[in-house]
Amino acid sequence: MIYTIKPISSFLLVLLSLWCFIAIKAEGKDLSTKKMVALLEPIEQHAIQYGEGDIKVYVFIDPKCPHSRDFISMIFENQKMRTIYRYHIYFYELKRFNSHFLIGAIYSAPSPLQRMLEVMVGKKEITSAQNSDVKIEEKIDDIKRVAEQIGVSKRPYLIVAKEWD
Repeated sequence: MIYTIKPISSFLLVLLSLWCFIAIKAEGKDLSTKKMVALLEPIEQHAIQYGEGDIKVYVFIDPKCPHSRDFISMIFENQKMRTIYRYHIYFYELKRFNSHFLIGAIYSAPSPLQRMLEVMVGKKEITSAQNSDVKIEEKIDDIKRVAEQIGVSKRPYLIVAKEWD
């Protein structure tokens, strides 16, 4: 199998992908897409999946980041993108947004996808304090560890993988 970064039909997604790829090179993380996907595969069960497409897109976002919110809103509003791509969404906190509590609240919701859309698209405020579950903290730590290995520095951060047999 060969994994590669493939241009996305939406101009904005192409720019975001290029920005993310440049960020990887700028930080000295010269990882191939295949190596990045290999790092992500063990944590795929932690991803919030959105879309039914054949092309996997791994996305690191912060729920309070305005660019991440714009990205999720764009996917929400575009059925075609959800038909072509299958998004594996990981929450990775940008420290300046202090979003750890919100990330835990989304992951601990009965439907994390629904809660993510309520917060990021519907701008719902989560104010009730919920005790953080040990499993949720482990999930957040697993995602952080992989994000650091990949060199994720921006949000949203996209990795587009396409397989050929």
